Amino acid sequence: MDVLLRLAADAGRAVPRETLITDVWPRRMVNDEVLSRAIGELRTVLDDDASDARYIETLPKIGYRLVAQVAPAGVDATTNTMPAQAAPAEARPTPFAWRHAAGALLTTALAVIAVAGLAQRGGQPVLSAMQAVERQLVAATPFTSDPELEIHARFSPDGRRVVFIKRDDRQSRLVIQDVATRARKVVLSTEAMLASPVFFPDGKRIAYYRRDVDGACGIFSREVDGTLESRIVDCNGTLRTHFDISADGRWLAYASAPDRQMPSAIQLLDLLDNSRRSLTSPQPGEGADSAPRFSPDGRRIAFFRGTQSHSSVWLAGVQPPRAAQRASKDDGLVYGLTWMGGDGPLVVSADWAGFRALHALDLASGISTLLGARGARYPDISRQGMLSYEQATFRADLWLSSTTEPGRDARLLWPSTRYSNQAEFSPDGTQVLFASNRDGLEGLYVGTLGGGLQRLPLAAGFRYIRPHWSPDGRAITATRIALGGPMPARQEGIRHHLADSRTEVLTQLGSRVNDVRELAGGELLVSELVEHAVQLVRIAAGGARMRLQLPLISQYALAGDTLVYTQPQLPGATRCRLASLQCTALAIALNDDNRFDWGLTQDAVWFLSQDDGMLVRYDLANLTEKRFAYAPTAVGTNIAVSPDDRQLLLAREAPPLIDLMIAPPVGGAAQAVP
Repeated sequence: MDVLLRLAADAGRAVPRETLITDVWPRRMVNDEVLSRAIGELRTVLDDDASDARYIETLPKIGYRLVAQVAPAGVDATTNTMPAQAAPAEARPTPFAWRHAAGALLTTALAVIAVAGLAQRGGQPVLSAMQAVERQLVAATPFTSDPELEIHARFSPDGRRVVFIKRDDRQSRLVIQDVATRARKVVLSTEAMLASPVFFPDGKRIAYYRRDVDGACGIFSREVDGTLESRIVDCNGTLRTHFDISADGRWLAYASAPDRQMPSAIQLLDLLDNSRRSLTSPQPGEGADSAPRFSPDGRRIAFFRGTQSHSSVWLAGVQPPRAAQRASKDDGLVYGLTWMGGDGPLVVSADWAGFRALHALDLASGISTLLGARGARYPDISRQGMLSYEQATFRADLWLSSTTEPGRDARLLWPSTRYSNQAEFSPDGTQVLFASNRDGLEGLYVGTLGGGLQRLPLAAGFRYIRPHWSPDGRAITATRIALGGPMPARQEGIRHHLADSRTEVLTQLGSRVNDVRELAGGELLVSELVEHAVQLVRIAAGGARMRLQLPLISQYALAGDTLVYTQPQLPGATRCRLASLQCTALAIALNDDNRFDWGLTQDAVWFLSQDDGMLVRYDLANLTEKRFAYAPTAVGTNIAVSPDDRQLLLAREAPPLIDLMIAPPVGGAAQAVP
């Protein structure tokens, strides 16, 4: 609303982006993405179209202009007359007086639609809660910033202590730290991998996830004095890391698959009688359930459902009726959530704005609002209103080596301090196409081996993912995801011509495009989103559409006429000839856990083994494997092989930087969670 008022103060005139940011967010460190998000939300509320603006016009490289008619409050819009006692507004307010002047400058239509839109977001209580968290984020300070990773912090029931995990290459430590004095106690030190510690309601015990070096895992409990460890939940091979305990100590909620061919579901363990039951039952293709969090009153559980790249927030009741329902209109990469009160809103770490940050999710409307704290993960709010989160910085680069000896003489290509992946060699093997957020939102880049790097000039307001070369190397296809508009976000296919930097939006493909590739003769192979799986469709140059007679798939790759795909929840893969769709099963160690960690040539499948972390070359001719210690470590598509099968590109992460941040209630604005 502040952005709308600021535009109204200069109605009909261009307002530079820098001016909007300075005037609307004084004394706060925000960037262009926050402004773009606000403009997108206004357009959604006003039912406005950026390409044919009736309210807010975008002025490329300048800013925005309010083009709707504006009159002082109280004016009859049909006659444009003013009550006798009203004084005309100044023609142009000073920069410091804009709020006062703009308060009386709204058309009737703007006022009615905007207020109605804000009401849809849950009304004043939600706005007050969000404002409290925003103030907390401004005042957040490091709680601990040791060189090791400090992750998965949770408050004690009385809010006086924080338990978290410290992890390095050799050990994991379970640590309790006093909020006021910063005094620290190590409860457990082990070579096992520890994660997700949670206090029991009495504050005397801690539950945590543990995976030993031999692969054995489970949820364990331990007294805060470090003694009496016991196993609560067995691993059974599908147990997920994050879990929660209800405030009354009755229930433990965790994610685990009852059957390896079914997605992970939320399970409830009664800690009094040790009985268990399934709370949710997602079906193959719907995505897996994970990271449950009890509401403060223990009646509901919020959790994520989806895949690694597309997850949304869901809710389920602990007692009947307990049918799970989707709670958010957004989906994308997610990194933890917490409750602000018994009825919400939720604070969710996700990339819904195009980058990882904290969002407030109004459970009444399903609409989220960006709070800030770029880079934040795994938030937690104590009953006293204190906020904690991880401030995480990740970096991934592309490394080039030979396929005969991966890792030997590996060379870093076009490094940055951000994240690069989804690489693909050009048809002649001389260039590399990849996605990266090195300049802000995800964009597409073309680099010449042994040479420089160029960002493709694509339209702003979108994320660009899954890029592919055309067969002749003259064009690039990709998927773009709209930012700031209605949810679910539009996902459209594009074709970018390199010679003249011309971009076509492939509107005929619809708005649920997961991936698009150009085939010989101008045909397109398109994967369309169906829940959390995709279906493959072949589109002829003339526009004729034919769905391939294949099941729903989770991931696929194409090399010439060789198509390999995997299916949700099913181990292995299937190889087909694209022309004939003659298919054979491959007994290869691909599943949902490494669904992005593989690449294809006409001769082999390269993949990351989940068993030992090694890189595997699976020969498609003789069905044999060759293993290498040098492997990809980045999230997302991270393996590419040159067309001649001689050069290998791996996306590998540098050691992440993660600190714990803490923010007490500011000025008494944040109230204790009921």
